Amino acid sequence: MRKMNLIVAMDAEGGIGKNGVLPWRIKKDMQYFASVTKNVSDQSKRNAVLMGRKCWESIPVTRRPLAGRLNIVLSRQLPAQKSDDYIVVNSLEAAMKLLSEPPFVDSIETIWNIGGAEIYDLALRENLVDEIHLTRIFKNFEADVHLKSLDFSKMEKVQNAEVSSENSEIFEENGLKFEFCKWKVVENH
Repeated sequence: MRKMNLIVAMDAEGGIGKNGVLPWRIKKDMQYFASVTKNVSDQSKRNAVLMGRKCWESIPVTRRPLAGRLNIVLSRQLPAQKSDDYIVVNSLEAAMKLLSEPPFVDSIETIWNIGGAEIYDLALRENLVDEIHLTRIFKNFEADVHLKSLDFSKMEKVQNAEVSSENSEIFEENGLKFEFCKWKVVENH
């Protein structure tokens, strides 16, 4: 089965959402998200963004589906749908099966899990995650959704060439300090 990368922004307490949206507004993080999830080394391919229904519904209608990527929504409530840029499936297993077969096995370079918490947790539990791209925000936002399944003892921090020559550069925007980190899941740890 193919592996995926996970991309998430998280506050100091592991919070990732409040009332169905991100509890912060950081333009540089949104730009990073778009750049990383669109970036391909083979220009004949594109990436897939995998998300749950709540995550899909949190994206403004005018910005759905996310441009330049195949959007795959996991939902037990939405009817199955399929277009060139948007597919609804009822399980992570169905999504991974779809992406592991033609035409997607040959046309999708990277699968990006963009959340929410249930979809992150499921992929981590099933050992489907290769890398985690984390925006760590140095503040607590009293979020109502937390990502609790990240076990950094099973990961190795790696250089993140997309951001800077150093993986530990601290940025600041709107009075919020944050950093971009890249972690590799270490097998058999």
